[in-house]
Amino acid sequence: MMLALLLSTLLLLSVPGSCAGEEAPPERWTWWSNNQLGEFVHKMQESNPEHCKAFNIGKSFRGNDIWTLTVSTRPDAFPSANTPPSSLAPSFLYVGGVHGNEPLGRQLMFYMAEELCAAAGRQGVDPEIDRILAGGTVHLLFSMNPDGFEMKQRGNGKGVDLNRNFPDPIKWSKFPQLTGNEEPETLALMNYIDLLGDSLIGATHLHGGAEVMVIPFDGNKSGKRAPNPTPDDKLIRYLGRRYVDAQPEMATNNGRGVDAGLFQNGMVQGSNWYPLWGGLQDFFYLKNQVYFTTIEMSDEKWPDASELPKWWKQHRPSMYELLKAYLCQGLTVQVDFPDGAKEEQVVVTMLNKGMGSQVRFKTSSTHGVHYPVPAGEYSVRVEWKGGWIPKKAVLSTEVRPDERTLLRAQKPGESNVNIAVVPAAPRQEEPAKKESAAGGNQPMGTFAFEPDARVPPRPTLFPYVRRASVVVIFLLPVILSRRRWAGRVNGPRTRHALRNTV
Repeated sequence: MMLALLLSTLLLLSVPGSCAGEEAPPERWTWWSNNQLGEFVHKMQESNPEHCKAFNIGKSFRGNDIWTLTVSTRPDAFPSANTPPSSLAPSFLYVGGVHGNEPLGRQLMFYMAEELCAAAGRQGVDPEIDRILAGGTVHLLFSMNPDGFEMKQRGNGKGVDLNRNFPDPIKWSKFPQLTGNEEPETLALMNYIDLLGDSLIGATHLHGGAEVMVIPFDGNKSGKRAPNPTPDDKLIRYLGRRYVDAQPEMATNNGRGVDAGLFQNGMVQGSNWYPLWGGLQDFFYLKNQVYFTTIEMSDEKWPDASELPKWWKQHRPSMYELLKAYLCQGLTVQVDFPDGAKEEQVVVTMLNKGMGSQVRFKTSSTHGVHYPVPAGEYSVRVEWKGGWIPKKAVLSTEVRPDERTLLRAQKPGESNVNIAVVPAAPRQEEPAKKESAAGGNQPMGTFAFEPDARVPPRPTLFPYVRRASVVVIFLLPVILSRRRWAGRVNGPRTRHALRNTV
C-alpha cells in the first residue's frame, strides 16, 4: 500500500520554475536552503535531461519536499511508476541530512551533482565520471530531513530522530514489518529504496560529529559497547576502507577526545563505538540486502560555511572512490532466461565467506546480481527452484583489480548447460591524466565486456541431478515391464489375498 502511494506521488520533473518561492542563485560556499535545493535539482535536469532526472519522493512532517537526483547513462536505470530500474545496472545511493543539524554531507552532494550532470553522457569531459557511469547509476538524496535543516535541530519537525525510527530486529519481534511509529520521512526513504529494487547494491548516509567510517551492525543485544559484525563484515570493511584511505585526515584518525582509541585508522564497527537501534544501515542491510554504511564527515556537526572549500577538497576524492568501489569493481552474475520462459524463483549464493549476501528473486526475464568484491578468485552457486527437481550450478572465476567481471548463467537443460564465464575487458594503460579504463569507446552504462586471451577457470557444475534423471529415464521402462510380466504369470490378486499380505 505504501509503495503504491509512492508510485502515485513520484513526480518526474520536466518543467522549469515549478518550485514555489524561487530565490536568487545561492553563493557557492554557503548553506543552500530547501527552496534552493528544489531549484537546483530542476536546474540539473534542465542542463542534461537525458542523463539527470529529479524526483520528489515524498514530503516531510512539515510538508517540505524530499528531493532525489538520479544520474545515469542507461535509459532503463531511472525509477518510474511503471517499471523498476534494471537490475543489470547496479546503483549506489548517497543520503544526506538525516540529522538536520549535520548539513555537511547535504551541501557536498550539491557539488558532486554539478560535476556528475556536467559530464554524464558527454564522453571525455571527465574520464573518471565516464568510468563510474559506465559501471552503474548514482542516486543522490540530498536532505532526508529538510525540516530539521530549517530548524537547525537533530530531529524532524516533530522532534523525532530519524536514525532511530526504523524497525529494528533486536527491539521489534515482527521485523521487518512496520511498528506504526514511522515518520513520513522514514516511510519515504523505505518506499524509495523498495522502488529501486535489486538495482541498489550500496548506500551510505552522511553525518557530522566525528571523522570516521561506521560499518554495521549499529545495534547489539547487550546494549553495551561490544562487537556485532555482519556476516558480510569482510566485504563491508573493504568497501569502507576504499573511502577512508582516499583521505589521510580520516585514515590516520584513531579517535579524539572521548573517542580516543576507539577507531581503527578511520573505521569503527557501530556497536563497538556506541550501540543504537532503529538506524538506517541495519534496517536496509537486513531487509533490502544493501551494503549500507555511515560516514561521519567532520568533528563539528555544523561547520562554518567558510570551511566548505576545505571539506569538499578533503571528501571529494573519497566520495568518488566509494562510487568506483561499488560500481566499477566486482562480480556481476547475470541469470539469463529465454523468451517465453516461465517465472520461477532463483537463488544466487556467494560461496566466499563474508563476501556477499544470498540473493533471491522471482522472474522470467534476465536478472542481475552484483557483488562489489575486491580482486580475487570467487565462486557463486545459482539455483533454479522451479520444476520437480531444482537445478543448480556453481560458477568460478577471477575478478581482477579495478575491473568488473560478468558471469552469465542459464538454467541447465536436459541436453546442455549454457554457462558462460566472461571476464572484463582488460584495463587500458593510463597516461599522465587518467582516462576511462572500463568503457573505452563502448556506450556507457552497458556491460561491454569482451573475453581476452586469458583462459578463465572452468565452471564447476553439480552433475548429479542430470545423471540421476538419465538413470531414472532408462530404468523406468524396465521396472514397468517387469511388473506387467509378473501380473501375467501370477494373475490378478484377489481382495482376500491383498488383505492377508503382510
